[in-house]
Amino acid sequence: MGSLLCGGFLHFSLAQEFIQDLGNSTVIAEQSSETILNGLREDEVLKDEKLNRKISTTIAETIKNEPDIAIRSMGPAAARPVIKGLSSSHVTLTEDGSFCGDMSATSPDHAVASEVLTAHKLRITRGPQILAQSFATAGGVIQVNHQDIPYDDSLFHSNIANYAETGQPGFATVISANANVHGVSLKGEVSARNMGDMETSKGTLKNTDIENRSIAIGAAYSLEHFKFGASFRSFNSDYGIPGGFIGGHPNGVDIELSKRDFTLQGLYIPAARPDTLNVIFRYNQYHHKEFETKKYVGAEFAVNQANLRIEKFIANSGPFFGIHLGTELDSRSVEMGGYVFTPPTNSYAASLFSIASINGWDGLEITLSARLGGAFFRPRESVVADKDAIEDRNFALWAFAAEFSQIVAPGKFLTLDVFRTTRAPTIEELYNQGPHLAAYTYERGYHKLDDESGYGAELEFRDYGEHFNWRASTHITWFLNHLAPRATGDTNWSQLLPIYQVSGDDALLMGANASIETSAEQGFYAQAGASYVCGFYQNENWSDMPQIPPFHFHAEMAYIWQHVRAGINTEFALAQNRLDRYEQRTPGYITFGALLEFHWSLALANYSIVLRGDNVFNADVRNHLSRLKSVMPEKGRNISILAKVEI
Repeated sequence: MGSLLCGGFLHFSLAQEFIQDLGNSTVIAEQSSETILNGLREDEVLKDEKLNRKISTTIAETIKNEPDIAIRSMGPAAARPVIKGLSSSHVTLTEDGSFCGDMSATSPDHAVASEVLTAHKLRITRGPQILAQSFATAGGVIQVNHQDIPYDDSLFHSNIANYAETGQPGFATVISANANVHGVSLKGEVSARNMGDMETSKGTLKNTDIENRSIAIGAAYSLEHFKFGASFRSFNSDYGIPGGFIGGHPNGVDIELSKRDFTLQGLYIPAARPDTLNVIFRYNQYHHKEFETKKYVGAEFAVNQANLRIEKFIANSGPFFGIHLGTELDSRSVEMGGYVFTPPTNSYAASLFSIASINGWDGLEITLSARLGGAFFRPRESVVADKDAIEDRNFALWAFAAEFSQIVAPGKFLTLDVFRTTRAPTIEELYNQGPHLAAYTYERGYHKLDDESGYGAELEFRDYGEHFNWRASTHITWFLNHLAPRATGDTNWSQLLPIYQVSGDDALLMGANASIETSAEQGFYAQAGASYVCGFYQNENWSDMPQIPPFHFHAEMAYIWQHVRAGINTEFALAQNRLDRYEQRTPGYITFGALLEFHWSLALANYSIVLRGDNVFNADVRNHLSRLKSVMPEKGRNISILAKVEI
């Protein structure tokens, strides 16, 4: 941020460096190829010390205090981010620029198949840039950067990180190393996580243990204008979903999942221009079993997915700059077994996308983006599926976004985003006709569903001053046929499970967020942020949408020395009284915490130790988006430590 703000604001139309992240390497250009706003958003990426002080059990828990973020959960392992009150396939997760390949978007008991301790960066993509990865502009994209393909020319580089906590007693560790041998860059990484049952203010929540294992290897080779790379990542997880109460399985459910990713990448970088051509192919295998006893499999999912992504980056062309042109092809096969009443289905998707920016007048920058494509579903007959629902479905999809960012004074920006959002129904939303015991629901899809669409806008103001930086935004989206599972009030008495029916309804979603922080890099530091969202269905009573997070606030005060940071923090949420039919009220809460971190260098290595206390007074915390909120609270008093060495 210091390179952008120095006694005023340096306009980006002046010559500057363009840096495009290619793993650990960079490409340098002499002209502006990104908007000012995108440059400012880079400062919000979680990486290095900022990521270390927030690292936790999952990706969702790590980013929970970012603007507009909440957590949908069903125990500590099955936690997934929510953006602006939207979850499931409204929120896309990517790893190293391509799809994550798990089933966490389909059900609240499905975990994100990615180890947060192995992440180098976590980025929340907002605005027109969303359309490079997804049609759902109303939601967002969570980008996880592992840097598995090591575009790194250093002879040797290594990381060792260890994490432990008391709120879910156990540890996590990762060891990685990069080396360059005869011009070939190599990477190896192993990680493990063993954590016991979650401790709450009301006692231990049984069957919430987590055991993760992952390995990754990668290689890259560079020629004069070309870079080639390949990587393999394996992730295995065993975790528990608690039970023993009405609506849950008597003994809980144990879930085993495995994910294998094989990735090939090729880059072309011309000598005369900073333009690049990037081709990524990823093949993914995902296998998931839900055990109701040690021997009985209640549900099983097998997914094979292949994805080809081609993206051309053009730094400048005529009046436009920061141009991204791309195409994406996807093939996915889903097989389901056990007590699951969804037919095996093949799905296919194809899309084109483009993003470009242009300078307007008097400090105005405009970014335009569009995505056009289709999704195609081909279910196959199955003895357990409803034959009347076996119907091929095709969806034509299009979305656009336009962002207008105006410099209204030195260091002050006013931004307006307008967009069209859309998404196709998922396989489960179309064809599911049965119980999901681990999720405590009897879920019904509808094979005649139309695609979801909507129109929205977001207005944001940013002020980067000498002593304080602050931002505030408000957003609104009008959904046409918003797709969501809603409680019907009926019960499947053979399974004693509440029935949820996927339906499409017109809805209005709106909210706001604000944050402020001091700009000093040393000395006293303070930060605070708040988010609020509400949603209504268009009916006679304008009834509330389900699973909407309540008002949330967090704040921190710290003192920063050269190698030490010490601080205290607080977090609170108001009670959620705006409820859909058959939804339960959730009380509010307030928690307090403390942080102490050390960073130093010695003998060619960088060392970090982060001590954190969360919910130190052991408050009763109920997450409105948790399926367990009526049974037990969230994690209680938690003392954690992260120790990291970078060689």
